[in-house]
Amino acid sequence: MGLSVRKANTTDIDDIKQILMEAARWIKRQGINQWEFLLTDNQDEEIKTNIEEGTMYVAEMNHRIVATFYLGSTQTEFDIKIWGEREDTACYLHRLAVHQDYRGKQIGKQVIDWIVSHLDKETVLRLDCVAENPGLNSFYQQYGFNFVGKEKEGEKEFSLYEKWI
Repeated sequence: MGLSVRKANTTDIDDIKQILMEAARWIKRQGINQWEFLLTDNQDEEIKTNIEEGTMYVAEMNHRIVATFYLGSTQTEFDIKIWGEREDTACYLHRLAVHQDYRGKQIGKQVIDWIVSHLDKETVLRLDCVAENPGLNSFYQQYGFNFVGKEKEGEKEFSLYEKWI
């Protein structure tokens, strides 16, 4: 059975948290300073709010959640800080994470393909990642995202990427 994507619901919160926290632990073990807030902050309320807003998604294979991501058409406070206020038609991708048992199986690529196929034409898909994560930067470039610059927020530098649909 192939990958299917749907909007998350509140019964998915524990699976979403598990995937995000395991991804944060793995990134930390790689020596990369990204997503450490997921290990210390309780994300239940933010995830629940994202679910209620219809911006939190899960990807499933064989009825098992294998990935999660946030996709919104309204800029978050963080988006405004690093991208500036924008009036164009855009969607912002955040917190794309794949379950540890499914890493290396092209799930991330399949999720991006799904997102691109479900966005309206003339939309730009924007995302950021920490500049110090070479694997993630390479991943996004490999799948057609254009590097548009770096922005510093606090002590971290973020790479900004976009893909026109």
